[in-house]
Amino acid sequence: MNQILLTDDSNNNKKRNNNNRYNNNRNVNKSNSNDIKKIIIFFAVVIIVFGIAIGGVYGYKIYKNNKEQETTNKRLVLELEEVENEVRIVAESEAGIDRIIYTWNGEDTTETPGNGGQNYEKLVQIPEGESTLNVKLIDVNGQETEKNMNFSRPQQNSDKIVIDTSVENNGKLKIVATSELPIEYLSYKWNEDEEVIIEPQNQGDTSIETTTDILRGQNTITITAVDTEGNTNSVQKPFDGQLNPEIEVYTEGNRLYMKISHDMGFEKVEFNVNGTQYYYDETFSGYDAQKQEIEYYFDLIEGENTVIIRAISNEGTENTYAGKCNYPA
Repeated sequence: MNQILLTDDSNNNKKRNNNNRYNNNRNVNKSNSNDIKKIIIFFAVVIIVFGIAIGGVYGYKIYKNNKEQETTNKRLVLELEEVENEVRIVAESEAGIDRIIYTWNGEDTTETPGNGGQNYEKLVQIPEGESTLNVKLIDVNGQETEKNMNFSRPQQNSDKIVIDTSVENNGKLKIVATSELPIEYLSYKWNEDEEVIIEPQNQGDTSIETTTDILRGQNTITITAVDTEGNTNSVQKPFDGQLNPEIEVYTEGNRLYMKISHDMGFEKVEFNVNGTQYYYDETFSGYDAQKQEIEYYFDLIEGENTVIIRAISNEGTENTYAGKCNYPA
C-alpha cells in the first residue's frame, strides 16, 4: 500500500515539475517579449523625437532665411523724367534710402544722403549738348539699383557768358557773371531750395555779382546767367561747406580781451601776446575739445602791444588774427 502511494506521488511530482517548467518557460518568454516591446517603443520614441528636432531646426533655418530675404529684398524704385531743361530723379525704398549717387558723363559725381527716408526727389539741370546721366540708389541694407538716361539739349552761345566762383575769407561763396552783352539776370539755388534771382544794378551792365553762405556739409549749387539776347550759361558745382573759427579782439581799460568761437570746438588755439606764446590744446590742463567758445584777457603793457592768434577747429578749418595797439592810447 505504501509502495502504491509512493508511486502515485512520484507521478504527480513529475507532472507538477513538468507543469512548473512549462509555466516558468512561459513566464520567461512573456518577460522577454515585454522587454523587446519596451526596447522597440524606446527606440521608436527616440527616433520620433530626433526627427522632430531635425525638422524643427530645418524649419527654423527656412523661417530665418525667409525673414532675412524679406528684410534684404525690399522694393527699390528709381525713375528719371525729363522736365524741360531739367531731369527729375525719383527714388523709393521700402527699407530706407542710404544715399543717391549721380554723375553726368562719368564726371562730377554728386552724392546725397538719404538719411533712411523712403522717398527722394530732386531736379537736376541738364547740360547743353549730348550727355548721359547715371544714377545709383543704395538702401540701408546695401541693396542697390542703377539707371542711365541719355539727353540732348541744344547748345547756346554760352561762350559769351562766363561764370566764376570763389570762396572768400569769411567762408561765403562769391559768384560773378560777365558777358559781352548786357546781362538780364543771374540766378542760383542750393540743392532743391528755392531759386534766388539777382538782377543787375544798372540796365546795360555786362557784369553782375553776388555772395551767398555755403551750406554746411555736402551740397550742390546751380548757377545760371542769361543775357539780353537769351544766351544762357549754367554751371553746377558741389561744395563741402565748412565754417572758419571766428576771432574777436578788443581792448577795455588796461586789458586786451580775446574771444574765439566755432560750433564744432577746437583742435588747437595759439596765442602770441607781446612775444610770449600760449597754447589751448591737449597739453593744456583746462582743454576741452568740444568747447565752442573760449575767452581770455591779458594786461596791456605800456607802449606797443602785439597779438597774434591762430585757431584751428575740429573740422580742420583755420583762421588767423594779427593786430597791434598802444597803451595808453
